Amino acid sequence: MSNVSASYPIVSYPCQVVKLAPLSTGSIDTGTFDIELQSPAGTKLNYHAGQYLQLDLDVNGDGQLQTLSYTIASSPDSENPRRLQLFIQNGSEFADKVLNCLSQHLENQTSLNVTLAMGKAFLQTDLTQPHLLIAASSGISKIKSITEEILRRKPDAEVNIYWSNKRIEEFYLLEQFQAWADQNANLSFTPILESPNANWNGRTGFIYEVVSKDDEALESTQTYLCGSPNMVYGTIDQLESKGLKEENCYSDVFEFAPRGQKAAI
Repeated sequence: MSNVSASYPIVSYPCQVVKLAPLSTGSIDTGTFDIELQSPAGTKLNYHAGQYLQLDLDVNGDGQLQTLSYTIASSPDSENPRRLQLFIQNGSEFADKVLNCLSQHLENQTSLNVTLAMGKAFLQTDLTQPHLLIAASSGISKIKSITEEILRRKPDAEVNIYWSNKRIEEFYLLEQFQAWADQNANLSFTPILESPNANWNGRTGFIYEVVSKDDEALESTQTYLCGSPNMVYGTIDQLESKGLKEENCYSDVFEFAPRGQKAAI
């Protein structure tokens, strides 16, 4: 049963960068940044929670625009319909150039072209059914957007969220998700560190291992996954024994990396 029938038309807007701030506690070379974009006055941005957008940026400063895709981290907001939020990790030379380019737009108050919204794995499921939201690393952007929308539509929905990272400092939204769990009785949040660490008191291991220990019956569970193809397909395969059905799963991986054979983690 779907609550959303179709995507909105894809539209482009000249948007301004109104915020660029560090989120994580890592160094400026590896940290994650919170980016806020704003469309022109009088516009309304139409998208579904869990979709992604495209930015046209002169990354190399040579006048050649590159089209880059990023998941929208914010959910649609009727009170602020011009706002878009992105999370960008500065973990490579290219990402550093992207962030510098966005910083220049912020400093100079110049606009960049933003096209939205794309992706079929947006929130579209019956919220009376249990929901499982799984993210690896920066995939939490999609899960944040979907969680916000679920809480707006049905605060008492049964939602279990799992977020896996390789390093402790990558849990830059830990307090936000924990607050949602504390405030909503039917929402649980489990951060997972891939390997044991003396400074980590939480769960460790593969996502599927932790989910398997927590959930014995997943037959009717609606699942959204965001991560690498190996993580997504491997997690689905490993949780089949718990009743998880691939037809109840949603992921952008299904579009950009469809599989012919089952993958192993």
